[in-house]
Amino acid sequence: MKKQDQDDQVRRAKAALTRVEQQSEKILGAGSNRSDDNENDPIDYWGKRIGRAIGYIIVIILIWQLSTTYFFK
Repeated sequence: MKKQDQDDQVRRAKAALTRVEQQSEKILGAGSNRSDDNENDPIDYWGKRIGRAIGYIIVIILIWQLSTTYFFK
């Protein structure tokens, strides 16, 4: 009976992991596989590019400011 309990426990653990994987959101690349993206629309295309570039610039500025303020004082 001990072997059967272990098999049951392994089966439940695998089912729980599968359920968590299906329900969890992807942090990196969350919007990369969207089917509603229209690549033919230049405004959407350039808007995304400009928005992402501004986001990266803001992150770099924040990292620089925090590092110079708190670490290299």
